[in-house]
Amino acid sequence: TMESGIKCWKILWLLSLAVLVNLSEGDRIGVIVLDKSGSMGEPVCGGPHFNRLDKAKQVIKDYLVKELPDGSFAGMVFFDSRPEDVFPLVAKDEISEERLERDLRRVRPGGGTCFRPAIERVIVDPGLLDGKRKGATMLFVTDGENSGAPWCEITEEMIQKAEELELRVIEAEIGTHYEDPSLEKLINRTNGERIVIDKNIIKSEFESVLHKAFKTREEIEQKEEERKEEIKKIDEIPGYVPFSSVYLPVGSIIPWLGGTLAKVNLPGNWQYCDGSEIILGPMKGQKTPNLNEYGRFLRGTEERLDEYMYQEAMLGDHEHEIYDPGHSHSDRGHSHSYEDYGKPNWEGDDSNDRGMVRPEGRSKRTGTSYADIMSSKTGMRVKGAEQINSYCSTSQIGQETRPANMLIRWIIKIK
Repeated sequence: TMESGIKCWKILWLLSLAVLVNLSEGDRIGVIVLDKSGSMGEPVCGGPHFNRLDKAKQVIKDYLVKELPDGSFAGMVFFDSRPEDVFPLVAKDEISEERLERDLRRVRPGGGTCFRPAIERVIVDPGLLDGKRKGATMLFVTDGENSGAPWCEITEEMIQKAEELELRVIEAEIGTHYEDPSLEKLINRTNGERIVIDKNIIKSEFESVLHKAFKTREEIEQKEEERKEEIKKIDEIPGYVPFSSVYLPVGSIIPWLGGTLAKVNLPGNWQYCDGSEIILGPMKGQKTPNLNEYGRFLRGTEERLDEYMYQEAMLGDHEHEIYDPGHSHSDRGHSHSYEDYGKPNWEGDDSNDRGMVRPEGRSKRTGTSYADIMSSKTGMRVKGAEQINSYCSTSQIGQETRPANMLIRWIIKIK
């Protein structure tokens, strides 16, 4: 059964706990705490049977097996309303890809979202921090708000314990920013950070967040010093205005390369324009404009905007050039023949037709066998969209009309 499988897994992983006696203050200790509540079962890019939890597990497995820095110790906790699946700390050299993949397969979405028991488990579990291992980083990954139940709120006692252990807390919010005062207090007091990642869990973006969880204190401090030096050099450039001094009002939409190319993560007061719900700031309760999913561009208007106004693709009135280098019609001669054997019509059914002379039915039809007008010889053609490639060697035909462009991700300031 699944329960017996988890127990078997725990025994196998606990056998590796002997390496924990060698843990020292400078070691890389990272604990990944991943939400496995019901909402993590929503499908993402990859097919209807591929959900958020599946995607997150896949990226985590690949990272731990292939990208985890040498000398690292990794642990995991999967939670919904309680932390049911706990992977104790294990050294990189002890991680088995086959066993890890098998054990992760057993973790499935379901239940509510309760933060406190999961974080508490990381701090006190003997296989994790055991209430005494210092200098670790906890990566807390969730796609939903904390339950409003009192026992789910992070307590001051827990925050103090985290400070005592010099624990650094990083939160990765899937799809949107969630306001939780107790979690925000924990992050701020542990010198952590909040990061918003794409709702489809882009591999490169999630991997960059995972990498943050396995940095030593010395590496973090060194990186911070390097960043300060870079800022200092930039500030000394004549005429330079630092971005931090530029005011952008809430609701500002700007293009962004994304975390992979920009080498930074989306700040907590910005959100992707992907139609996700805004749960922070004055726009709370609205949805972000869905620009990224449908590849929309922006244009100005003088109209008052009480709601998002989208315009579907359209093609403006235009003309096509007619190419005619001169043409002719060939007619080898023809004739029209008609023989009239008519008589007055006194018996017609139509009273309006009576008395008129009509053919008796022995007339010959107009001859057309000699006309020989050949439309294929005219040399006329219209340059339409479907024929552009015939005349323009660099043209491209697509499903819409658009100028040359480059893909970016739109983001909106929410607070």
